Amino acid sequence: MNGQALRMAVAGGLLIASALAAEPLQELRGRLLAARSEQPIRVTVEVELAHKEKAGRLHREGFKRRGRVVVDASLKGVHLWEQVWRSTTSGSSFWGDPKTAPGPLLAEADARALVDPAEWLGILLVGSTVVDDQTSTWEGKPARLLVLRSPSLTAELEAGKTSKGGEPPVADEMKIWLGADGLPLALERTALLRLADMETTQRQTLTFQQSNGRLLVAQSTETSSGTGPSATQGSDTKTMKVTVD
Repeated sequence: MNGQALRMAVAGGLLIASALAAEPLQELRGRLLAARSEQPIRVTVEVELAHKEKAGRLHREGFKRRGRVVVDASLKGVHLWEQVWRSTTSGSSFWGDPKTAPGPLLAEADARALVDPAEWLGILLVGSTVVDDQTSTWEGKPARLLVLRSPSLTAELEAGKTSKGGEPPVADEMKIWLGADGLPLALERTALLRLADMETTQRQTLTFQQSNGRLLVAQSTETSSGTGPSATQGSDTKTMKVTVD
């Protein structure tokens, strides 16, 4: 085989591999589009915020806050009702008055993401690459597992190095478990930002539910943790549980 023919064969193989990798995402985007609904819906969201911090030998236990909000979604938009912080606990006086609540429980954008996850999931899939597609299980049920990687992962980060200039390297990997109907059962996403003097990891875990064919979030847990100068370590966790009224 001459050089030109070899290059053509390699290029053809790459195109075929790219098409095969894109097929699961095209199929999933179609499923997600069908799982959206403009019908009115009301859900109750239980919210918990937790913060922990440790600096050297000084351990600060942080705080937890819990509350509830009712969300109405329709063609007119998203409306939030009864935003009430019900309890606050603190393990240290460092945090000041534990009765002071940090503003509203839920932003409108967060509420929309809970009642219509198919929209942002479809956007998230754009540009992603399938690195693994396998048969799996989720909570004892047969499932299809897709492992995706965003184009933001750099060779520097893969090698465990920090950025040498320009934009800092970010690793973004996502796992999606699909049910028999092709819709998501759960999602795990990890993003890692590594700089010279600090490292931050963001993890997101979601489980999904359906109501009259509409995809909804059942539970969302987001944790941001990192290590900074002077060995300071901290983490913030936000958990939201969604119940259809």
